[in-house]
Amino acid sequence: MNCILLDMHGLKLAVPFEQVEGALQLEDLSMSLEGPEWMIGRFGADPAWTRIVDTARWLIPERYKPEYSKYSEVIILRGRRWALACDELIKSVRIPTSGINWNHDREHRSWLLGTYMPERCAVLDIEQLLLEFEACSA
Repeated sequence: MNCILLDMHGLKLAVPFEQVEGALQLEDLSMSLEGPEWMIGRFGADPAWTRIVDTARWLIPERYKPEYSKYSEVIILRGRRWALACDELIKSVRIPTSGINWNHDREHRSWLLGTYMPERCAVLDIEQLLLEFEACSA
């Protein structure tokens, strides 16, 4: 599985390449700040807004501290309706599926596909995240 590793709130996250449509510097975006508290803004034009998720607030609300978020980049997800804010893009990496410790408790963290210990990262289930974002924004 080819992934992009990113840093978010001190955590390393792996996002599968096939789920990514692009990356942008946050400072280069002209954003509207409308939206629920778990969004930091949106860019583009109505009705084709790309909404930027406050990734740490969404993924780890129990550990979220706004003062630790140093968001500088966004990863635009498949479909261009959603983007994840991150502190930095680290590198691209190939993760063998045989090396992933799969998440078998999808009720607790449904967005967690599994972990990959050689990179000490969480592998995100982007399809599940997109479903959750859509459900909460409807």
